[in-house]
Amino acid sequence: MALNRNTSRALQRQVDLTTAVCQERLLATHVRHVLALVDLVSDQIPFDSALDIYVRILRLTPEQARNVGSRALAAIGRRSGLPEVAELDLESMADAADREEEHEEVRGEGRFDAVFSRVRRRIRGRVQEDLRHRINLAAARAEDDLFATHVENTLIFGKALADEVSLVEAVELYLETMSIPDGVSDVIFNRALRTVADDVLPPLSHVRAGRRVVEPSGADEVPAGAEPLA
Repeated sequence: MALNRNTSRALQRQVDLTTAVCQERLLATHVRHVLALVDLVSDQIPFDSALDIYVRILRLTPEQARNVGSRALAAIGRRSGLPEVAELDLESMADAADREEEHEEVRGEGRFDAVFSRVRRRIRGRVQEDLRHRINLAAARAEDDLFATHVENTLIFGKALADEVSLVEAVELYLETMSIPDGVSDVIFNRALRTVADDVLPPLSHVRAGRRVVEPSGADEVPAGAEPLA
């Protein structure tokens, strides 16, 4: 659903406000996982390198990289003031994110190998493999949490715009506004509607193989298809 020139000013303002809220929630999710990754690898990788790895693996845009980096920098500064933070160059990090797609095409490397190569030169053997494994797990957890945040955001859109558009239209509007790519957007759309379905439809546990299943009300009742005990 795309807003057009006939869209009311009140609806447009509500969309803008809700979009800002959802973007902030996504940013907070990114920062939470960046800080978790920094803590996870702090004994082997400095802050700026860990942040660079996160930015590239999650494929953040340059603007997202700057915002996430600045917020994570402030959080760590308040928490402990790591010496590596003072040397962080957010502009360079954003430029690196902007060039990542081109680098992958030239080198033919995967998105993890593209950023792990310089770490690989300093870390060898089982320690390197353990580090790779932990980073992959952290990235998977971050992506799954971001997916869940998108689903929650669609429902926030639906609630905020309920007086103006249907839930389906609100979810579609969110996906368009956030420029969610095809494929991912389909899954988010279905998951969002499934969440609502679980609240308003009868539970599936009572419907099996096209017939309603009656739960036993007493210990002496025998389940369907079972032979009674002698």
